[in-house]
Amino acid sequence: MDESKDLEDKFREAASIGDQDMLEKLLQLGVNVNAQHRINGWTALHWASKRGHPTIVRYLLTHGADRSLTNGKGEIAAQLTDKEELHSLLGGTPETLSNSSLPITPNYIKHPPFPYLSKTNGTAKSPLADMNHDQPITSRLSQDSSEELVLKVRVANSAETDFIEIEIDRNERTFSNLVLTCCRELNCEPATVVKVRKLPNTALRKDKDVWRLTDFQELELVLQKFSGGTRLQNAFQELIY
Repeated sequence: MDESKDLEDKFREAASIGDQDMLEKLLQLGVNVNAQHRINGWTALHWASKRGHPTIVRYLLTHGADRSLTNGKGEIAAQLTDKEELHSLLGGTPETLSNSSLPITPNYIKHPPFPYLSKTNGTAKSPLADMNHDQPITSRLSQDSSEELVLKVRVANSAETDFIEIEIDRNERTFSNLVLTCCRELNCEPATVVKVRKLPNTALRKDKDVWRLTDFQELELVLQKFSGGTRLQNAFQELIY
């Protein structure tokens, strides 16, 4: 995917989680406010409507969002909400709400606020605000309807050979979050992790690798055995942090 498509994905993600600061930054970079997803046809306005963000809907409309654009199912943004406030902005009535499920599930889909989301001057701010636009987009598609990915993890070469099950929100499937969640559940320090291995023999290195994981995939954390960081471990820590 080229950089422009990555930025468009981030733009829709920002609309979904209510991050107006990121929307402003992406518009300044020239992102098309009406950019549609290449598969499901959803725009940022669709996501803002579906997630019930009137401030974001108003902002998008002010910046040229087209309320008449339809997604892959022929739905306009107004059909994705039953909130009267949004219908006053988008047109239509609550009765036009379709009983449709989300098309396919990108990583930013979840009803509670985005992890670590905070309010600043009435505007939502998320980790996206500090994201380097050169980083690979993590907003990939999933055919899974569940909001959580269940994984089986253990420490490699440990006396305890049983796996434990952990859950990761599908909207948080980043490599860094995977490592931190595994370490928290296995009671080990991220600084000691040398490698994350997808059994039987595949090393995970980036967000895309995490997005390819399926439910009940077995993983191992390979931990540092000796004091003093190695070149491999130092490189690994850069991936996490």
